[in-house]
Amino acid sequence: MSPHAQSEVALLLNGLHAPSQLAEARWERLLRLARMSGLHARLAEANLDKAPMTDLVHRHLLSSARIAAYRAQMVRAELFHLTPLVDADFPVIVLKGAAYLLQQRKMAEGRFVSDVDLLVPRSHLRTMEGRLLAAGWQPEKLDPYDERYYRDWSHETPPMRFPGHSLEVDLHHAITPVTGSLAFDPASLFERSEAIPGTPFRALCAEDQVLHACLHCFHDGELDLRVREVVDIDGLLRTFAAREGFWDRLLARATELRLQRPLWYGLHFARKWLECPVPREVSNALPAPSALSRAVMAALVPLAMLPSDPDFPPPFRVRLARTLMRTRYHLLRMPLRLLAPHLARKTLRRLKARFDRRTEAPTDAGAP
Repeated sequence: MSPHAQSEVALLLNGLHAPSQLAEARWERLLRLARMSGLHARLAEANLDKAPMTDLVHRHLLSSARIAAYRAQMVRAELFHLTPLVDADFPVIVLKGAAYLLQQRKMAEGRFVSDVDLLVPRSHLRTMEGRLLAAGWQPEKLDPYDERYYRDWSHETPPMRFPGHSLEVDLHHAITPVTGSLAFDPASLFERSEAIPGTPFRALCAEDQVLHACLHCFHDGELDLRVREVVDIDGLLRTFAAREGFWDRLLARATELRLQRPLWYGLHFARKWLECPVPREVSNALPAPSALSRAVMAALVPLAMLPSDPDFPPPFRVRLARTLMRTRYHLLRMPLRLLAPHLARKTLRRLKARFDRRTEAPTDAGAP
């Protein structure tokens, strides 16, 4: 990324918290970067009616804000349809964006939500899945191998969708893959979860919400739009920072769940990119990665997660960084004895599908 593009990314990240005073030409680039990152509605929330801008820029920001508001309404509608399926038999925790929305977090404003994530105890997973099926939700059709992958190695069931609804429901029984290097017993997540007033749903406690965001960003997520996860981490930390004892509880909880490493990265990049007010003593209290790991992540994470120059395809160093980060993601998700045959099978299947498409291409030579 050129130095000019880097300055524009910095401008975008700063513009999520403070109004930007820019000429229309710079707004145009900023909006393009924001759309590439899925942050355009958050940029709108921070700048609409707060920063001087032309009518054209105002219309773009207003459109983004309205789309985000519409998607938020779709999430509320999906949760409304799910409400009758939740009773006192077992807790149902709403995760991530849908939880922020139900809890009326400030950080939910302008945040695009693409699905509804629910967490239930594993012992009740089949029960909840059965309720969804009986109520009309339909699972994604998968071949037997992918079905086994979800059932035996993942931490969720195949995605489900109600006909006519645009949002998926992802049903989880843990927040880490069961084969992952950081897998832990999720029982305490339910024990420390909090009721969401006016609903039958629950949410993770404040410390667990932060840890889940860090875990999802740096240990259990693909790279698409990953900068949004760092923005989430920043938003959660700013929300909870003033609560008495929050930082001590966060450190203790990270130690208890063995999630110090993803928390370290989450705090580091939230402070570096978004100037998140993380107390220095909090970061110092966490065991830091090795000097080599820090250097590698400092080089790869910005290239892989931040938007690249919108006027040019990603250069080789960006593609390489994304490949290396994706490799890291897979190695953290599954042990090598499972990962090697899994990736080999997926690669062979993609090659076969590509070959089949070529051989099945229609020929019009004899058409009348």
